[in-house]
Amino acid sequence: MRQCSQRKWDLDIDSDFLPSVSILIPVYNEQQIIGLKLENLAKVVYPAEKMEVIVVNDASSDDTLKIVAQYISEHRLQFRVRVFDSQEHLGKTGCLNQVLKTIQSEIVIISDADCFWPKDILQKSLGYLSDPSVGAITAREQLLNAGDTWVTRGEQTYNNTVQAIRIGESKLYSTLFFQGGFAAYKKSLLNKFNHATDDSGTALDIIQTNKRTLLIPEIGFFTISPTAWQDKFTIKIRRASHLQQLWARCLNLLIQGKLLMPKRIAIPEIILHLFNPLLLVVLVALTIAVMVSYPFLALGILVVLGVVFAVKKTQTTAIELIQNNIILLTALMSFLAKRKFRFWKPVEGARSALNKQMLQEKQLI
Repeated sequence: MRQCSQRKWDLDIDSDFLPSVSILIPVYNEQQIIGLKLENLAKVVYPAEKMEVIVVNDASSDDTLKIVAQYISEHRLQFRVRVFDSQEHLGKTGCLNQVLKTIQSEIVIISDADCFWPKDILQKSLGYLSDPSVGAITAREQLLNAGDTWVTRGEQTYNNTVQAIRIGESKLYSTLFFQGGFAAYKKSLLNKFNHATDDSGTALDIIQTNKRTLLIPEIGFFTISPTAWQDKFTIKIRRASHLQQLWARCLNLLIQGKLLMPKRIAIPEIILHLFNPLLLVVLVALTIAVMVSYPFLALGILVVLGVVFAVKKTQTTAIELIQNNIILLTALMSFLAKRKFRFWKPVEGARSALNKQMLQEKQLI
């Protein structure tokens, strides 16, 4: 897939394509950052008459909506802002589906409250949706605090590797790996957001209408990564669980001969997410058995591991590989136990690391 990522796009891209857009910001107790999010969107360059922002509130118990109202009253925004206020805790997807019924725009874009856009993101991205074969697009995730701790450095390494693969999948046909920082869909194809597997599940729904879903390397959004491992683990488990449900659905469609995605993309992802964690357990068990039976071989294995963890570059890669497989295995156990992640909750550790100076340095506010 890395080789595929270097290909040229086989698309008919109209850089003058300026559709009407609705930008949905799902929020649940986001009083710390919702003001910064609105300030960021106020810098986005796009015809004001074709752009609206909808704050989608899932029964927040803090001052999120009060801050939204205050920001609107104190700033002369060129675009329309409206609020959907759910009194019942429906979860992110439940709220988004309620709002979707009210939208008339040609393009619907999801952007989480802790994700921030460069001002030209719409100008650079929406032309891809002018191609009739494309149903949805997403963007690269870029970390504002990539160098803060070993946790954020590892996440940056993971992002660089994974996003290169997703770009390759996109240029070959499509990727399912959509993120909430920037996910844009043609409204005509969007009956509802997928409740079980969130943004990536919605991407699969689009693919099953025989349209492509792409990660565009030329565009990116900025966000903050948790600096503590336990916060990262919490987020990753939820994402991994969603992806495993997603690829289990793909496996079922593949068996039935109904999956409208090339096997070259689907099969490696199915193996990675559903079978690789179990194979890792078998491999570890066999390695331990060999080390117990053959002490000299055990010494050689320990020396190799020592070298790997002594070199900083390979150390980061090895740590990410191990912890990601642990996360996948834990998520797989949750999936098999039919544990569902219905509601979302901000990770306070990540939110507290975000500050205005970070955004100003990147010219995001």
